[in-house]
Amino acid sequence: MLSTFYSMLDLFKNTALVATVLSFLVAQLIKVFTSKRLSTFKKYGGMPSGHAAAMSGLAFSLARCTGYDSPVTAVATALLMVVVADAVNLRPYVREDLGHTWPQAFAGIGVGFVVAHLLPARIPLW
Repeated sequence: MLSTFYSMLDLFKNTALVATVLSFLVAQLIKVFTSKRLSTFKKYGGMPSGHAAAMSGLAFSLARCTGYDSPVTAVATALLMVVVADAVNLRPYVREDLGHTWPQAFAGIGVGFVVAHLLPARIPLW
């Protein structure tokens, strides 16, 4: 039982996972502060894109951990491109308030980039 708890704590050593989640949370908090409404934390759309931030945090974190020439980085970058293309090109046609503009998507990518580069390439907890 205790070993399972310690194994779960190893999740926090996973730099890519921490960068992904933290990038998303930072982007959503930026939305809250700019709109001055707590309800925007759980909404799609707006500045910056939380999904683009999360995928950018993942891609840049993996690039720092495994190398910019790594196949893992290539897969994460392709995922980032799909997510951004979906947010900008597809979702606005489904419902206007769901999508993002290119500046919102690029701002999300910037948030992910900054978060991934503020974290160490490998997180040493203990």
